[in-house]
Amino acid sequence: MPVHLTPLAAAGADRDHLVAFLTRNVFPFHVRPRTTAGQAGAAIDAGRWGADEIETFWIEDEERGRVGVVRLDDLADATAMVDLRLGEQHRGFGLGAAALTAATERVFREHPGVIRFEGQTREDNIAMRRTFERCGWVHEAHYRDGWPIADGEPLASVAYSVLRRDWESGRTTPVPSLSPDDRARVIAAAWAAEEQLLTPDVRRDSSALRRLLAEDFVEIGQSGRRWTRDDIIAALVCDPGRGDGEITEREARRLAPGLVLLHYLLRFDGRSSRRTSIWRCEPEPRCVFHQGRSVP
Repeated sequence: MPVHLTPLAAAGADRDHLVAFLTRNVFPFHVRPRTTAGQAGAAIDAGRWGADEIETFWIEDEERGRVGVVRLDDLADATAMVDLRLGEQHRGFGLGAAALTAATERVFREHPGVIRFEGQTREDNIAMRRTFERCGWVHEAHYRDGWPIADGEPLASVAYSVLRRDWESGRTTPVPSLSPDDRARVIAAAWAAEEQLLTPDVRRDSSALRRLLAEDFVEIGQSGRRWTRDDIIAALVCDPGRGDGEITEREARRLAPGLVLLHYLLRFDGRSSRRTSIWRCEPEPRCVFHQGRSVP
């Protein structure tokens, strides 16, 4: 998707346009989702949208025109930071990945002292996390309770980055593998969470289910139907089943750091089925995929 970055003069000719962009759009996964004109103006005057170590650009799309802004921070350091924001009407079209790719090119081509380019977002910002991953960025950190929420409990802040050497070579360097003890701990945590999902008390509790099922959870039922997280929660609360399930023939495999695949035979409510689950454990286990098939 053809996207290019146009320098933005926050304290000059683009000031009013930047204030309008920041105040007319809601950014639900930022610490401050809504910005007033006064707050935007104060941030510009303080140099947070343009200074010696900060560059800001309009994100321009050939078809849609101006779709957002990207700010590059700490450009005099070895690690630079990115803040990418799209206008509400331009989200969901892949523009974030195109803009992030353009920003990465800009940082590594124009700032030779930068060896690492990092971005952080809330743990539940699935769209931005997928954008990082689509662009070859690596999930490096999970800061528990690191993201303040104005009207609720804090959430985790997750950090992704791309290295200059990876950008130059076209390869992705993963984070170091877990030690054997850590792998065993992660697999044990996934099994414990899987077992919780089979208890009627959990299955009838929508809050407990939301803690165990990821926002992007998908289940393929025995009939072939595709269930979303909201679908399966509604169904389980209405019909949690009777008694706990019995798991046998357990198999577990670590697919990637913090990602576990489980296979097992389940006997539940007088029926048997073979089950497969994928759990994302970062750090608390959340199921992202489940599938079942009946057996005699």
